[in-house]
Amino acid sequence: MAVMSEKQAAPDYEEFLKTFTRTCLQKGLLDRPDSLELRDSCDGLFDQPTLLRFLTARKFDNDEAVKHFEAAHKFREEKHIIRLYDLIQIADFESARSMVSVKVFIGNVVCLTYSKFFHWTGRRGKEGHPICFFDLDCLDKSTLARWDTSSTAAYWHYSQIDTAPPNPHVLQLTSVFIDSLSRFVMPLCSMMPDRVGQSGPITGSIYLADGSNIGLKMAWSVKYFAQHVSWLLSTCYPETIEKIFVCNVPSYFPTVWRYLKPYVDPFTAQKVVFLLPSEVLPTLREYVDDANIPVQLGGGHSFTHGQLPDLEDGIQQYLGLDDTNRALPQGPIKWIQETDGRKTALAVGSEAGSERNDRIATVRVSQ
Repeated sequence: MAVMSEKQAAPDYEEFLKTFTRTCLQKGLLDRPDSLELRDSCDGLFDQPTLLRFLTARKFDNDEAVKHFEAAHKFREEKHIIRLYDLIQIADFESARSMVSVKVFIGNVVCLTYSKFFHWTGRRGKEGHPICFFDLDCLDKSTLARWDTSSTAAYWHYSQIDTAPPNPHVLQLTSVFIDSLSRFVMPLCSMMPDRVGQSGPITGSIYLADGSNIGLKMAWSVKYFAQHVSWLLSTCYPETIEKIFVCNVPSYFPTVWRYLKPYVDPFTAQKVVFLLPSEVLPTLREYVDDANIPVQLGGGHSFTHGQLPDLEDGIQQYLGLDDTNRALPQGPIKWIQETDGRKTALAVGSEAGSERNDRIATVRVSQ
């Protein structure tokens, strides 16, 4: 379900949002953190669409929504997520997209882990939601074992004195990667001028997973990975999932799901749809044009796991990128607010000990 529907935009719901916003203000939950630069947009952090997501997740129960937002706020503050977004090493960030190894220190031991997650393809669904893709084959036994081991490592803490590169915990790394969706990708999709006849911001994504080779053994191995990630999504990023389509599953998958479901947050589990091979293309076509469906799932988009976003023509043109500069750069990107009302996409993160502040594009936002 979309976060901002006609029903939710009605006056009654606006009153709920006003009350929730007022309560959060009184509790200091909307104070601008020191880690957020003055020019940084608050999109995906504590803007009105984000607050509405938390309110919607708690069925407009103000007290429960406040508790939920407090938990997310506490995680962000204690784990320095906003500061890490600006400082994270680009190679570490890219490890969440692909199969790049990351050094994680557990005591005095250096372990290698691979933090793989759904990533944006550069395309959108029919209603403007970003399409994210994941190949479940990447969650092999050794990768999951390294995830489980690295999840016991200490969290990274920001220090103005310590100038060493950040060494993030896997949940910190995953949170920064998901932030790239909520802070950059979804606001970009919301700003797109080709959303004719549609109102309200884009606050959710369509997730496509290729489950061709999933089996009972994999489901048992993936349980703790699923538990950690679904907890993070439900706690800090509620209502950012439109649908999760697990495609090409075998006929015996209901048995597999019975083992795995208890480890998945129930709100996340409600969004998961399993599709047999014969069901994949007819179902996806209801939400996504053929040209934007990955070829592995029967569509026309040649996209592979770990690839940088392959921007569709409309987004490329909106950002003012030419054919020789079609892809976005590696690493995190955020929006900053210009004094004239425009917004600039800024590539951040660090490389070789130097912080990056590269302007990608400046756009005028329609009111």
